[in-house]
Amino acid sequence: MSVVQERLRELANRGVFGEGHALRVINASEDGKGAQFQSVLMFLQVDLVPISGKLIKIPVVVKTQIQDEEAREAADSVTQFINEVTMYKHIIPKLGGEEFGIAPKMYFGEASGGEAIQSDIIVLEDLRPKGYKVHSEVWLDYQHVSLTMKKLGQFHGLSYKVKKRSPDQFRELSTSLRIRNPLTMDGIVEATILRSFQQLLDTNPVYSVGSRAYRKLSSVSNKDLFMSLQRPQEPFAVIAHADFNKNNVMYSYDETGKVVDMKMFDFAFAIYGDPSTDISFFLYINTSPELRLEHWNDFLTTYWNGVTSVIQDPGFTYDEFLGNFAQKAIYGLVPSSFYLPLLLNPESLNIEDFNKLSDEEKVNFFVTLGGEVSTAATTAIVRHLMNSGYLEDFLLRFTFN
Repeated sequence: MSVVQERLRELANRGVFGEGHALRVINASEDGKGAQFQSVLMFLQVDLVPISGKLIKIPVVVKTQIQDEEAREAADSVTQFINEVTMYKHIIPKLGGEEFGIAPKMYFGEASGGEAIQSDIIVLEDLRPKGYKVHSEVWLDYQHVSLTMKKLGQFHGLSYKVKKRSPDQFRELSTSLRIRNPLTMDGIVEATILRSFQQLLDTNPVYSVGSRAYRKLSSVSNKDLFMSLQRPQEPFAVIAHADFNKNNVMYSYDETGKVVDMKMFDFAFAIYGDPSTDISFFLYINTSPELRLEHWNDFLTTYWNGVTSVIQDPGFTYDEFLGNFAQKAIYGLVPSSFYLPLLLNPESLNIEDFNKLSDEEKVNFFVTLGGEVSTAATTAIVRHLMNSGYLEDFLLRFTFN
């Protein structure tokens, strides 16, 4: 029996999964498990013998720390674990997330803050037996995106509701999240953003909006870029997921195959910040250029309807929301510039081999990954930003910290 299985047996005997005692803890199918770079993920089943009645089978997902100390420090996984446990244990319940089915249930969570890495653990409900699954395709269709945007709006709406009803409570919740050190990607972000802009730069004069927006975007460090675009600005600021893409959500379907529900997970990057962080990243990395062209405004309206289904007056109008979003929509390009090529080429990255590369080789890996197809995909994001007026809004209205 593994250390984790023994830990689950202990938790079961303490009543974490309900009254009774553990008969056994067994491995479960890993169907749907994606690549894991910043944690260890296991699928298990706890067989619980209740005080009376039949055996209860409890499927769980268990998350623990990666063992490599250098990798942990690079990812700031100690802070990630603290924030994820805080989200599941305190923030989501106190926001009212359980009422809207925002996330899976956490049975148990412990984050030592770096004092005892081996004891860090998150035990979640495994949603797969209930029919939930991660969507396998990179591009989502209209139905999946619409449902996701409505649910995201509800999640953000909970922040506005608590902020308005109990400002002190909300301040306590928002400040309970620790500030995480950004991933060290020196040279990579700059190079992949340039890759995305290159076609626009080659076909437009240096004084054009696109060229000037690129120079502004590349004028600050990676850390300042992420933190400035994510920074909380009232009255729009929310508790945001901050790594919101299709790999961190699961969908369920009815008997006809229609998507009917979505739950989000993996809150390790959670922040108190701008809602545009979640909206722009999800829409740019998981929608095709064609879907964006046809339904972009529909998706933003659906998001707003999600917000107002929770609180009719979040403290600003739809037009004010759109104005704030327009300044910061470019955020979605920043992580998409390096992450979208990875999604389009899922077998391309072997993390052990990648870590052996020199800094120059790492940059070259990302700027060539996926060839013309990946370049076209990230270039399409820049084109949409340009055609929507978002580059101009970023250039003229947004200010860095």
